[in-house]
Amino acid sequence: LLMTLDRRRKMLAYLRRVNYSTFQNTCTQLGIQYSPPQPYTRRVTRRWLLKKALCIKVFQEKQKLKAAGRLKQRREWQARARAAREQQEKQAQEGTPV
Repeated sequence: LLMTLDRRRKMLAYLRRVNYSTFQNTCTQLGIQYSPPQPYTRRVTRRWLLKKALCIKVFQEKQKLKAAGRLKQRREWQARARAAREQQEKQAQEGTPV
């Protein structure tokens, strides 16, 4: 009986994906109210929690390292932009066209 019910459930799921109107007609003729299966939920274990915490910690540390690199790069860009601006101002004061 359980095997038959499981086979029927699989066939209805396939029919629902492939041809929804036929699926609806079949359900009404059989008097079935189809409910889709529950989404997969991970069982929370201590090992899984520790692994997740470690992954989060590694991600945060990597973000900190990236932030330091981005800050250094931003300062270099600002220094270059400042030097270029000063050079343009110097040229404008001398009267040399830019």
